[in-house]
This record gives sequence, C-alpha cells and structure tokens, in this order.
Amino acid sequence: MDLGTAVPQGNERLEREMDGLEGEAAYAETAYALPVSYALTGLRVATADGARKAYLASGKNPLVAAECVRAFVGGGVEEAPYTGFLGDTELRRLGYSLVDGSILGLALLVGTPENADAAAAVCRELQETYMLTFLAGGVTEVLTAAGVKVGPGYRLIPLGPGGMAAVHVADVLARVAMMFGGVQAGDAGRLLAYARERAKAFVVAFPGLSEEEVAVLDALRPLGVPVLSVGGYEGGEWVPVGADEAVGRGRDLREIRVKVTAIPIPMACSPAFEGKSIRKEEMHVEFGGGRTPAFELLRMRPAAEVEDGKVTVTGPEADAVAEGSALPLAIIVDVAGKRMKKEYEPVLERRVHTFLNYGEGSWHVAQRDLIWVRLSKEAVAKGVRVRHLGTLLAGRFRADFPDLIDAVAVTLITDGDAVRAARTGAEEVYRQRDERIAGMKDEDAALFYSCTLCQTFAPNHVCVITPERPALCGAITWLDAQIAHEIAPAGANQPVEKGEVVDDLTGEFAGVNRFVKKASHGTVERVCLYGMMEYPMTACGCFEAVAAVLPETNGVVIVTREYRGETPLGMTFSTLAGTIGGGAQTPGFLGISRNYILSDRFLRAEGGIARVVWMPSQLKEELGERLRGVLAARGMPDLFERIADERTATTLEDLVAFLETHGHPALEMDPII
Repeated sequence: MDLGTAVPQGNERLEREMDGLEGEAAYAETAYALPVSYALTGLRVATADGARKAYLASGKNPLVAAECVRAFVGGGVEEAPYTGFLGDTELRRLGYSLVDGSILGLALLVGTPENADAAAAVCRELQETYMLTFLAGGVTEVLTAAGVKVGPGYRLIPLGPGGMAAVHVADVLARVAMMFGGVQAGDAGRLLAYARERAKAFVVAFPGLSEEEVAVLDALRPLGVPVLSVGGYEGGEWVPVGADEAVGRGRDLREIRVKVTAIPIPMACSPAFEGKSIRKEEMHVEFGGGRTPAFELLRMRPAAEVEDGKVTVTGPEADAVAEGSALPLAIIVDVAGKRMKKEYEPVLERRVHTFLNYGEGSWHVAQRDLIWVRLSKEAVAKGVRVRHLGTLLAGRFRADFPDLIDAVAVTLITDGDAVRAARTGAEEVYRQRDERIAGMKDEDAALFYSCTLCQTFAPNHVCVITPERPALCGAITWLDAQIAHEIAPAGANQPVEKGEVVDDLTGEFAGVNRFVKKASHGTVERVCLYGMMEYPMTACGCFEAVAAVLPETNGVVIVTREYRGETPLGMTFSTLAGTIGGGAQTPGFLGISRNYILSDRFLRAEGGIARVVWMPSQLKEELGERLRGVLAARGMPDLFERIADERTATTLEDLVAFLETHGHPALEMDPII
C-alpha cells in the first residue's frame, strides 16, 4: 500500500463519515467525554453537531474523526475478549504504572500478522522489557490462536477486532496527560509535548489495514509516536522493519532504555505478569493458603556462608505430585552484602511476593507464615519446578539490589516435617521484628509511611503505616517502612506528612487525607486510621485478618486467614475478604494485621478492644499472654475469657447467649451503629 495515496484517501473517507453522524454518543465510565476531542479542543462532545464542531476546531484531525465515529457507532463497546474503550478506573491503574516508571513505554500492534510465531515473539519481547502493549485488528485473533494469553493482567490489551480501535491508544495518551501530567483540556501544545516526552509510545503495523486505519495511525506521528511497518506499507514516513527487529527499533526511536536480566528458567519473567491470577482449575500444585504449612524468611548471613546463586530443594518436586495437589513450602532466602543491614531483612523479604508474581506461571499472595503459592499446569508442563522459584528469586534480588546484595542463596523445603521444624525458627524471627516497634507511639512520629506494594492487585488501595498500626499484611512495621524508604526513596513506602489533626479520636489527619487521595488516584478522599465505621482504611487482599461489625451483639468479630470454618456472621473468611478486598472502603469492615489488635489505637473510635466479641481460638492462643497483658493494663483482666471463639459459639444465637452469660462489656456500650 502506498502511504502517499492511502493517507489522504483515508482522511477523505473519515470526513465523509463525520458528515453522516447523527444523534448523541458518549463513552462509558469516563469523566473526559470523548478524550481526544476534549484534550485537543476543550470541547465535550455529546452530539453529532458537537462532534463536527470539535473536528473542525482540531483542524480536521483524523484522530478526532476516528474517535467520534467509534463513539457514535457502538460507543466504543466490544465483546470479550476485547476491552474496547478503557474506563477511567482501569486507565488510572495502567497510567499510574506508566508515570511511576514500572511501565517504560507503550506499544500498539495493529493489523494482521502473516507469521503467528513472529508476532508472538514480538509480544514476549515487549512483555519482558516492561512495555504496556495494545492490540487492534486481526493481531489478537492470530495471537490467541497461537496460545498467547491476552488481557490487562498480561499487559497485552486487545482493544478491538478492527484496526480503528487503535484510536483508543490516542485517548489513553490524552487522558494520561490530563490525569497525571497536569495538561488542561484544550491545550493541544502541552498535550503534544507530554506525549512526546513522557508517553514513549510506538506502533508496529502489520499488513491488512484499510486506508482509514492507515490515516489514523499516521495521525499518531505528531504525538511523537513512530509507526514501524512490518510489511506492505511504502512511500511515507513509516519505518520499515522486520518483525524480529521491531521492538528494538521502536525502543531506540523513543529512547527507551531497558536493562533486562535474563533468568534461566523455563517460563518468562517480567512485571508484565505481576497482575495475573492462577485459578484453581489452572494450577498444578499449590503451597500454603491454609491447606498446608508454608512460610517465607529472608536472612542476612556472613558472606562466607552464602554461595551466590545456589538453590537447594528438600522434599518432593512439582512434577512428582498429581495435578491439584498441595505441598508444604518453606522459602528461605539468605543474602550477604557489605551494605546489607539486619534491619533491611523484612523489607527485602516482602519483595518475595513481587518477584514470584513476575513468573508467567507462578503466583503468590500474603506473607510470612500465611503465604499461598501456586504453579500453573502450563508452567509445570513446560518444565517449571520448585527449584526454578529459587533461581527466579536469586536472579531478581541480585538485579534489583546490586548495591546492597553481593550474594543470594535460596533454600526451598517441601517436606512437611522439615517445614514445620524450620517454621519455629522463622516465627521467633517474626516475633523479634515485631518487638522492635513496641513502645513507639503515633504522637511521637513526625511522619507516617505509605505502602502501595499491593497496587498491582488493588490499584486504589493505600496502606498507611504508623508506629501503632502495622501494615495490613503484618509484614511491615513503621520502622520497616522507614528503612524501605531509605533503601529505595522512589519505592512503595513513602513518607506521609500527618498534617493538622482533623479528629484525634478517629485518627483523621489532613496530611494523610491529601496523600491518600493522590495515591489512590482520587478514589479515596478521607481515611480514619483508628476506626472502622467512618472512612475506614482500604484493603487489598494480603491482610492477615478481617474485623467486622456484628450489630446483634453491638460488637466486632475478627476472622483470620487461617480460620476455615463458619463464623457467627454467617460468613467465612473468604466471603468477608471478598467484601473488602480490591481497594474498597467499606464501613463496618476492616482488613487488619494480627498485631494491630494489641495496639492502643485499635478501633479506638468504636471503643477499642472491648468491642471484640469473637475470634478464632488459634488467634487467641497466638496472642495469648501478650493480649492478656494488654487487657490487664487497660483494667479488663477477665475480658480474655469473655471473648468467644468457635469452641464456645459458632452461630449468632450461641454467641449472644455466651456474651450475656459472661457479661461481655460490648452489650453495655454505646450502639456501634
């Protein structure tokens, strides 16, 4: 196809389509009307006449025409597996990753590749080099037929079956500029500058495009988006390339610098896979998650004791068990380095969660001795074994912390007795870490700290960590967050100015509100750190326990991740977790760490620990003497026995009877609702 002819002819056809528009149109789930039109002209298009006005105001920009045509013909909606127009919520998650550097750039693959394997290789290279990739046209069908998994979780986003869906990349650029770049609607100059300087996007065009689609792609070039032609397009400003060189050439043109550390395991390893899930029917084997004992521990060791890169597996391998099996697991990471400090251990340990999720066929949630890990059937069939998790961890720790770590060795244990024996030592380490923060008070700290590590799974969740309130996962204390910020100043743990006290009882601070609103992408405007009924803190999915109001008792039930049975609420932990997970702010429900229960700030707005009417016996025994000591210090030495568990009450009726018999103080407190 000759571009010199195709582009003007495509523009003419788009203009005729604009002339034929009728009625009204809008994209769903956006505050930016038709974003390209709005960003370029400042006009909010809602009617056909408004669309033509914006088209003329933009200088008859083909992107505006294509956007209007898609909006007026179908509203940008596509059937699965295609996403069509991406709403603001999804875009904020993706766009924030682009702004904070975890995505280095954008790529658009459009058209119909003639060689499926070559197209799949292009996608794999994009994933492994931290690129967010959009698909438009026949490329999605070609890739899925070749076995490539697509979707936002894989950073391969199928916009639509037709090439005109490519215009949604332009509306992504426009909204990212307005959401994150401070670009005002109608400021076309700043929009173009932002796209050229910050977006770092390029197009790979395969054969099979219409003249209109060619015109739309060509109109991306003024935004600083080069178009690379893999075949069949000549005579214009597009850059001819072979499929095998397309990604490298695109990165060079946009000056995208990436250092990729190859990890020798039989599955891809990239942040592109961090947001995926491995469902039960997809997994070959799982570890922990309540079915088996499992834990993770990172330890500093003398250099002489750490053989760099060594991976040791004790117990059965993944291919030695049947599909659907559950094995115990201990993950012990030993590190050595001249700049390494013992205080850094829990901060680095939390990266095990991140790194294992980088594997295309591995999945990890939770922390410490609550971890849950899965390997997919597909990964095991390709040769992935438990030992490869160790290779992945060793490689990522060395690559991500080269100035801190000189050597890494990983021990993986899948023998049940050995895991249980090793876990005893790990639990002692956890206890010692928790004691470091004991005695510190929130009023003594000038700064709190944030944690956004879980935004991969819950993009609007922001954990606020204070001296008296550890992270929901239980793995990061205020001191840990302070150290994490020291190690990585641009990382997930950022200092949070407390600011003016809005309400001391509920723990609402003006500075915290400002930070949370920004870090949650505007979703959460207020948060009360010491309560659960008004503006409770959001949750992801890694919390250790859920606290929930039970109105009939005027109290609060606490359910831990390990507890598998029914509760007096009539809900299991899984049901409760689904109620509050994903960054939701749900009054009356709160994700918490186990140690937060011992804090003076625990549910202070609702009356504190005296509100707790039920918790699993395992949690009571674990908190044990520490909880008894806290209760005695607060003048409630007999409250421990007045808190029910599954041995004394499993139904609401049984719980009410127990509380009345034992005279629980919650029954006499002010109504919680």
